[in-house]
Amino acid sequence: MTLSDSYSNGFDKHFLEQLADRFEFNSDDENLLIELNALFRRYQLDKRLFNDRSAENRLRANYQKLKLETERFRALLSSSEYEDLETDLYWAAVHNNELEPDTEIPVISGAEAKPGHAYLADLDYLLSLLDLAAETGTNQFAPTKGRKPNIPLKNAVRRIAYVWSNMLERRFTVDYHQGSGLTPAFEFVRVIFEKLDSAITENEIITAMRDVIADRNAASSS
Repeated sequence: MTLSDSYSNGFDKHFLEQLADRFEFNSDDENLLIELNALFRRYQLDKRLFNDRSAENRLRANYQKLKLETERFRALLSSSEYEDLETDLYWAAVHNNELEPDTEIPVISGAEAKPGHAYLADLDYLLSLLDLAAETGTNQFAPTKGRKPNIPLKNAVRRIAYVWSNMLERRFTVDYHQGSGLTPAFEFVRVIFEKLDSAITENEIITAMRDVIADRNAASSS
């Protein structure tokens, strides 16, 4: 069986072992298979969603509503109506025998001296991520002029970049030359797409990799 052989329900352990053998990494980490199958499922979902204009419009409206409600809720939490919410959260946690919150998360201004301040900071931090996710979703489903970008492809490449860079600790690079990426990272993406969507061309992969690398560089420099 080769790396291009198909598994109808996603990636299995044998496929991961083949990848590990080819790209010289340890296949024992179950998180690798979990991440690959998460991107497999999301790619199938994205392809359905982004090929349906009416569905895109509905999803954009949903994300816009989610962002608005998240912003309202964050504002409510910091309003004078709930000036001692930190203490309420603290006693609720004590009553429920909860573990300590993540004290590394930045504390909301003015809450440092209050019991339970880290719980409120945790909550606000998670809401900030939800706000960012809603904004990203809104932008992804926005109407476009000219040629429609391949968002499912770019999203999948972004997740593969995470596997390659963050989990396998390799440099995610591409070097376009005579139609081939000519880097281990490009080959890793290409092999995965042999299984994920064999209709995607090498040039499309290279374009998506360039976009993702530019986004990652911009994020790291900000």
